[in-house]
Amino acid sequence: MENKKFVTRTTASDLFRFQIYHTYLGITGFLLGLLAAVALADLIGNFNSMGNGTKVICIVLILWAVLLNPINMYFRAKKQAQTVELFKNPIDLVIGEEGLTITQGENGGLVEWKNVTKIVILKKLAIFYMGKVRAHLLPLDQIPEDADEAVELVKKYAKGIKVVNRRKSRRKRT
Repeated sequence: MENKKFVTRTTASDLFRFQIYHTYLGITGFLLGLLAAVALADLIGNFNSMGNGTKVICIVLILWAVLLNPINMYFRAKKQAQTVELFKNPIDLVIGEEGLTITQGENGGLVEWKNVTKIVILKKLAIFYMGKVRAHLLPLDQIPEDADEAVELVKKYAKGIKVVNRRKSRRKRT
């Protein structure tokens, strides 16, 4: 039985990555992209026949979907990282055969693999979903030497769980 402990701290950048993934790679992201594409096509195709108000609305929709919404997400993540007590202290995560042991100070416990519904592994972040409204983040960029090992352990132990791996492993130097 092989267990590996990782100590990380969830930062504003980690929360922002999670929010961007969660928003833009789901139905909301599809709808935002579609809205921006339709507004851009309408703006280009009908530019000369549009009134100034319609042009402004199209530009605002495009900017909101592509630029303003992500900027707003970043500032919300930054505020959350600064104000929520959970993100101020390091979190210990142990990946083992039984599941994930998540502790912070004296709080925490074991989350068995059967309670993990989905795992998403991004380039710099692993997301462990425990239902639709609860997730734990493992910032892989904070453990660069152990990140590949963490991903391999997840693949090894998370049997029967949907694992979306968008991370390419680093080559080991010899």
